[in-house]
Amino acid sequence: MTKPTSELETFNLLDLIRCPYQTLGKYIILEATPATGILYLTDNSPNFISGHIRLRGKYEGRYPYKYLDMIENIFGPEPNTIEVCSRSVMARHNGGNCFTVDINKDTDPDLVTDAMTLEGVSNCEYDRWRADPPYNESTAMSMYDTALPSTAKLLETGARICKPKSLLFLLLGPQNYQHCPRNLKRIGWICITIVPNNELRALHIFYKNE
Repeated sequence: MTKPTSELETFNLLDLIRCPYQTLGKYIILEATPATGILYLTDNSPNFISGHIRLRGKYEGRYPYKYLDMIENIFGPEPNTIEVCSRSVMARHNGGNCFTVDINKDTDPDLVTDAMTLEGVSNCEYDRWRADPPYNESTAMSMYDTALPSTAKLLETGARICKPKSLLFLLLGPQNYQHCPRNLKRIGWICITIVPNNELRALHIFYKNE
């Protein structure tokens, strides 16, 4: 009897890429347009995207300029997106293009709840998950009036509410976060230099495989 082929055995990251790319020796290279920077895959790690980009920062914990545009350029837009720890991201009920969740009702999200549990959100409901949680205890308290959330719990809950073949984008401080829930595949780590204040951040990308 032939053993069934698992989804991970057939997974190809290039199937998810929606922007032009080129092959240069052992590298597959793509521009991080409209951000400034280069991303790449390698022959010995064809299902992991790496690279370095430079973005201009915004204040009050907002996403850097062109960050979301870059994600949509590389992986395509996804209308069925949930944004947790949303803070300043515009809620769908206010004309935004994603469903927002925040623990602070004053930020006027679509749903007020803890991003580590997402009570009220069904399993396998969304096709894309994004998060930009606070990076330290002081920021969590000053911006969200709460304790620093657990990155592991954010990801585990994100995996719960996402459909198979969904992408999850987690923006953290300057760290290489290695933990990955059982039903997620870690497919990217991208270093981000924030100018003009010279901060470093890291974009972690995951794929739900079941």
